[in-house]
Amino acid sequence: MNAPWTRQFDLPTAAGSIRVREWGDPDGPLVVFHHGTPSSSIAVPGGWTGPATAGVRLCSYDRPGYGGSPSAPGRTVADAAEWSRLIADAYGTDRFAVIGTSGGGPHAVATAALLPERVTALCVDVGLGPAGFGFDGATEMVAETVAEIAAARRGDAALREHLRSLGDGAEALDEWFERLPASDLEVLGRPEVQHEESVEATEWSAHGIDGWVDDDLALFARAWAFDPSHLRAATRLVYGDADVLVPASHGRAWLELLPHAELQVVPDGGHWMRDHEVELLRWCGAVVAV
Repeated sequence: MNAPWTRQFDLPTAAGSIRVREWGDPDGPLVVFHHGTPSSSIAVPGGWTGPATAGVRLCSYDRPGYGGSPSAPGRTVADAAEWSRLIADAYGTDRFAVIGTSGGGPHAVATAALLPERVTALCVDVGLGPAGFGFDGATEMVAETVAEIAAARRGDAALREHLRSLGDGAEALDEWFERLPASDLEVLGRPEVQHEESVEATEWSAHGIDGWVDDDLALFARAWAFDPSHLRAATRLVYGDADVLVPASHGRAWLELLPHAELQVVPDGGHWMRDHEVELLRWCGAVVAV
């Protein structure tokens, strides 16, 4: 496979290292992307050509336990702020934007809240609701996700047993995919998306289920350890009203915590918001560039 990114490197952290990939315009405003659960840095907003089309320099990274990043047991949602800071420092960039999809949404919010002087734009793109702040993360979720969250709340061993029972790699997600709305099936039926998804499935499972386990424990079994009231960045919350994986009620829960935010609910939109993400990246870049 010809590398679709423009640069790749391993960045040292206090707990090991994270794999970072750069996409798009190397002279564009910096946007740090927090991928979903389970996923990896190979999955980026708007697809592999999205960052270049939007004119931004997007840096995606593998959270520990996924892709090229060794597992870091005990990691928290708040750790995403330090990883993002290290990425921005590696580029000598003071101001940047963050965007997070699905399970990456809370990681993006944590970054904006813990680095308020540096993060000027935040986008939560079909991101999990504020489960660390009194909101029940299982709200309106499908039965498969409710069972996953319940296993995470029982601890590491129970969660591993549950996830292993689902199968290996992409097969583990089959039951969720059977529930997807027509809008998601249309996007996933596109040849370029099918190719990107197949590469993503291979990447996120490079360490087995370690990344998935660590994500779920961080999201549902550990304190999030940041105060959302400290967040100052311009904020957009984008959800689909047909999404069965992270329903729009999660976006409304974020809006209660972040009243300055703009909530957009896309009619008939599902969990794969590819056709809207280039515009979101452009918005992030424009805010950073001001």
